[in-house]
Amino acid sequence: MARKHRTARPASPEEIARRRAAERERQRDPAAWGVDAAAMTGLAANAAVETRADAAGRIVRAQRADVFELLRTRGTLSPAGYDAVRRLQDDMAVLHRTHAGGGDYSPRVDRARDPQAFTDIRHRAGVRIRAALSLSGAASAGLLAALCEADVVLGRPGEWREVVARETGERLPDAQGAVLRVACENLAGAYRAVDRG
Repeated sequence: MARKHRTARPASPEEIARRRAAERERQRDPAAWGVDAAAMTGLAANAAVETRADAAGRIVRAQRADVFELLRTRGTLSPAGYDAVRRLQDDMAVLHRTHAGGGDYSPRVDRARDPQAFTDIRHRAGVRIRAALSLSGAASAGLLAALCEADVVLGRPGEWREVVARETGERLPDAQGAVLRVACENLAGAYRAVDRG
């Protein structure tokens, strides 16, 4: 005796509308968007982007590595040098107001705050930057300021090899990395002196 095959019943219009609404809602949620895999692999501008995929192969995390991160992951930049550069970048972000530095309790006139006011937090960040860069040496200070300010203030890193060549005159690739590592170590020593003083 042959079995009769059941055919699936078509979805009701209400069920179709409910599924479409749920899909539209999912597409509006930025958490569900993820990373465009084609853009990560196909664009030359994303060559320095490190991606991580989940078990299904979808990209779940993307991070652009700057030269300091690359040197640290290769093991050629010490943790103290890396931390000193990040500290300099944080101070520059506070100085140029690209990073919020805690609560702002500045005086207000007519309930309005002057957006260009030079606060004490920004002043202290500028003092720390000047002190650390002056103690790190002129060559190191010029190189690190040129690399970090472009990244922090403009929001995009400059081509680090071009910056090193322009600031130091060094054109050999291996020597450029060494010059940058020495500048970072000088900055770490300068921050240690600033903290002691």
